[in-house]
Amino acid sequence: MGKRDLPVNKRVERYGTTWEPLISPVEVEAIMIRRGGQWKTKEGRQVGNGLLFHLKRFISLVWPEHVWHKWSELQLKSFLENKIIGVMAPASAGKTHDAVIFVLSDFYVWPDCTTVLVSSTEREMLELRAFGELKAWHQKAKDRFPDLIPGNLIESRQRIVTDSKYDTEDGRDFRNGICGVPCKKGNTYQGLSSFSGVKNKRVRLLCDEAMLMPRIFVDSISNLGKNQDFKAIVLGNPKDPLDALGIICEPSAEVGGWESNIDQTPETKTWPTRFPGGICVQLPGSDSPNLDGKLGIPLITQEQIDADVSFFGRDSTQFCMMDMGRMPRGEGLRRVITRQQCLKFQAMEAPIWKNDKRTRIGGLDASYSAVGEGDRTIFIELQFGEGVNGDQILAMVDVALVPINASDPEIPEDQVALFLKSQCEQRGIPPENMFFDSTGRGTLMSAFARLWSPNVVPVEFGGKPTERVVSSDIRVTGREYYGKRVSELWFAVAHTIQASQFRGMTEEVMLEGCAREWGFTGSNKIDVESKRLTKGKTGRSPDLFDALAVAVEGAVQRGFIIKRKVAPPAVKKEFDWREKFKKQAADVESNHRLNYNA
Repeated sequence: MGKRDLPVNKRVERYGTTWEPLISPVEVEAIMIRRGGQWKTKEGRQVGNGLLFHLKRFISLVWPEHVWHKWSELQLKSFLENKIIGVMAPASAGKTHDAVIFVLSDFYVWPDCTTVLVSSTEREMLELRAFGELKAWHQKAKDRFPDLIPGNLIESRQRIVTDSKYDTEDGRDFRNGICGVPCKKGNTYQGLSSFSGVKNKRVRLLCDEAMLMPRIFVDSISNLGKNQDFKAIVLGNPKDPLDALGIICEPSAEVGGWESNIDQTPETKTWPTRFPGGICVQLPGSDSPNLDGKLGIPLITQEQIDADVSFFGRDSTQFCMMDMGRMPRGEGLRRVITRQQCLKFQAMEAPIWKNDKRTRIGGLDASYSAVGEGDRTIFIELQFGEGVNGDQILAMVDVALVPINASDPEIPEDQVALFLKSQCEQRGIPPENMFFDSTGRGTLMSAFARLWSPNVVPVEFGGKPTERVVSSDIRVTGREYYGKRVSELWFAVAHTIQASQFRGMTEEVMLEGCAREWGFTGSNKIDVESKRLTKGKTGRSPDLFDALAVAVEGAVQRGFIIKRKVAPPAVKKEFDWREKFKKQAADVESNHRLNYNA
C-alpha cells in the first residue's frame, strides 16, 4: 500500500498517520503489527498504540464473537513477549482456543514467511482438539474476509497452505502454512522428529495435551528453536513434573523449582521457567473469570467445580488437575533425586580439588542388542578425592556412548570389552576399578577376561541389598533399608548428592534420576519403581543413571565414604514397633542365657 496520487485531505487518519480511505481496518491493523505496533516519524510524532493493542484489535475485527477476559488477555500478552510459553490450566479454561487464535493471527499477518506446527498425540486428538479448533476459526475468518485472509485447507493432510492450488503432488513446498502433526501412531511415539529440521524465518509450535507427551518431546524444541523467530506454546492439565508439560512449566531455579509450591496458590499468575525466554501461565479454576457463568462462553464455572468436588473430592488428583490447574502434590516428592537437590547441594558444579591425589573409577551399563533391554551402552568415568574444604567429593568426569556395530564381525560383548580396555588404559583406570552391570550378562564378563583382564568387577542389579551400612548417619544395613539391590544402588547416588559430595552432574543424567519414583514395600522398605514404569514416562531406558549408579558403587568399594547431612526418607511407624520388639526379644534372650563367668 502506498500514498499513490490521493490528496492528503482525502486520506483517513488513524493512529497518528494517514491511510487510503478504502483500506480495510483489518489490513490497517496487520500493517501496524508488522511495523511493531508503534514507532516515531522523522518529525518525532508517535504512531501507533503498541503491539498488544493492535493485535487485540486485529483479533476483534477478524473474530468479533471472541470474548475478551483476564485469562485471554494474559495469555495473549505472554505469547507476544516470550519464546517458550507453558500454559497450566484446568479443563474448559479456553487455553486451546486462545492459543489457536494467536497462531492464526500470527500466520495471517506474516503468511509468506511463517510455519505453524500444531501437535497433539494421535491424529484423532488433533481433529478433536487443537487442529479441529483451528479449522473452525480459520473458516470463520475466511467466510468473513475471503479476500484478506490467506490459507487454503487441505483436509486430507491436516494442512493450511498459502498456495492457491489444491493438488498435493510430491515436491511442493509447504513451509509457509499450518501443519497438523500427530506425535503418536498406535503405541509408537514419533514426536516431531520429521519436522525438527523445518527452517523458515518465523516458526511457531503449538502443542496441545502436552501432559500426555513424554520428556523427549521437549528435545525437538531445541532444534526448532534455531530458527530466526521461534515460539513454542505448550498447553495441558498439569499431571507430572517430568512429562513434557511439567518440564516446560518448571519454575526457574531462582523461583525454587517445583518444590517451591508456587503453583499451589489460588490466584492467576505467571512465573519464569528454566528455559531462556520461558514463562508459565497458570490459570487456576478457582480464579476463573466465568465463575458465575455469565460470560456466555464454555469457560469453567463454580457450578462445574462444585460438581467435581462432590464426585472426586478436594484431595483427588482429578480435582487438582482438571479444576484447579495445579500440579498434584506427591508427584515429584518421591523421586530418587530432584533438580532442586542437585542445585542446592552443588551437584551440577565443577569439582574443586585440594590436590592431585584422586582415584579413577569406570562404570558401565551394557544395554545392546541381545545383551540387555535398553538402547544404549554407556560408560561413565568418576574420580574421587579430597575437595578444597577437606571433605571427600566424587565427580563425574566424562560420559561416553559405547559404539556397537551390528555389521562388525566381532560379537557385541567383544566390541564392548575392547572399547573399555582402550578407554581405561587411556584414562589411567586399572581393570580392578572398572565396574559393570552384570545382571544377566555372563558372556560380557567372559569377554573382559579374554580380551583385557579378569579383574574387572561385576555389579549385580538384581537380588537382595548388601549388609553394608547405608551411610555414615543412616546406621542400618542396605538389606534392612531397601527392598532390592537396584534401590540401594540408585539411592547411593542420591545420598552422595544430599551430602554435598557430588560434582559434575549433567542435565541429561540428572533428568533420568529425577524420572524414577520410589515407594515402600509391604515390609516397609524403600524401593524404586520398575524400569518398565520409568521407561514408560521418559520413552527410553535410564541407561545413563544406571551407569552412574554402577560407578558410584565402584567408588564406595574403593574407599569413598558417603556422609549424609540431611534426613533420610521418612519411614512408617511400623518400623518403630518392629525394632522395639526385636530389642525386647534380644533382651529376653539375654536374660535367659547362662552366665558361664559366674
